[in-house]
Amino acid sequence: MLSALLRIGWKKLWTLFFVSVISFAVIHLAPGQPSQIDPLNPRFTPEQLERYRKAFDLDLPYHVQYVRFYRKLFTGELRAFKDSQPVLPKIVERFWNSFPLFLVGTVLIWCYAFPLGIASAIRRNSLFDKVTTVIVFALISVPGFYLAYLLIIFVVQTFHVDVIGLRTFGREGVAAPLRLMDRTWHLVLPSVLGATAGIAVLSRYVRSQMLEVINSDYVRTARAKGLGEDTVLYKHALRNALLPFVTMLGLLVPALIGGSVIIETIFAWPGIGRLGYEAVLSRDYPIVISLNFIAAVLTLLGTLLSDVLYMVADPRIRLEAE
Repeated sequence: MLSALLRIGWKKLWTLFFVSVISFAVIHLAPGQPSQIDPLNPRFTPEQLERYRKAFDLDLPYHVQYVRFYRKLFTGELRAFKDSQPVLPKIVERFWNSFPLFLVGTVLIWCYAFPLGIASAIRRNSLFDKVTTVIVFALISVPGFYLAYLLIIFVVQTFHVDVIGLRTFGREGVAAPLRLMDRTWHLVLPSVLGATAGIAVLSRYVRSQMLEVINSDYVRTARAKGLGEDTVLYKHALRNALLPFVTMLGLLVPALIGGSVIIETIFAWPGIGRLGYEAVLSRDYPIVISLNFIAAVLTLLGTLLSDVLYMVADPRIRLEAE
C-alpha cells in the first residue's frame, strides 16, 4: 500500500507542477498581461513605470519570472501589485474569514444530502420523491446570485435585520454573547446559500447509487433470508452505496471555493473568494496566481485523501493498486 501511495503522490506533484505552469502562462499570455501592467496612474512617467516593472520582476524572461514568482511565494516574499503588501499573510487572513463558511457549508451538505437522497430512493416514484426531485432541480437551475438577492430581500424586509458583512455595524462594543449571536446570524444565510447546490447535486447522486444497490443481487438475497427491511437497507445496502462518495471529498473543496466568489461578493464577506474577485478586477496578478495555486493544492490534497480512504474502505482497490 505504501508503494501505491508514493505513486499516487508523485502523480499529484506532477499535476500540481503542470497546473502552476499553465496558470502562470495563461495570465502572461492573456490581454493585459503583467508585463504590460499600468499602475492606473496617468501621471506615471516611463522611468517610474520601468522601476515598477523591475520591482516585480516583470522585465525578466518568462521562465525566470516563473522561478522567482514561486520562490517568493513559498518564502513569503511575494507582494501584491495593488498595495505592495505580502500576499501570503493577506490570503491567510482572508482564508480564516472564509473557513466558517466552508465548514458550515460542508456540514450542511453532508447532513442533508444523504438523508434526502436515501429517503428519495427508498420511496421511489412516491409524492415525496417527485416533490424533492422538482425542488432539487430547481435549486440546481437557479443561479446562485439570483437566489442570494431574493433571500436577502426577503430576510431584510421580513425581519428588519442586517445580513451583510461579518457583523452588524455599530455592535463592536456590545457584550461577548451578543457579538457571538450577531456573528452567527451573519454566518447562517451565506452558509446555507453556499450549500444549496451541493445538497441538490449530492442528494441526486446518493439517490441513484442507493437505487443501484437496492436492485442488486445480494440485497435480494438478504431479503430472501428474512432480514428486516431496516437491516437490509442500512446495514447492507447503504454501506456499499456510500463507497463511491469517498471520492467526492476532493470535489467539495473546489466547489466551495468557486461558490464563495459569488456568495462572498454579494454578502460583502471579506473572505478568500472576495479577495480573488477584487484581485481580478484590479489586475493584481500575484494574488490571482497564488489563489489558483492554493486552490489546486487543496484540491489535490482532497483527492489524495479520497484515494487513501477508498483503498482503506475497499480491499479490491488496494490489491489493484499494489
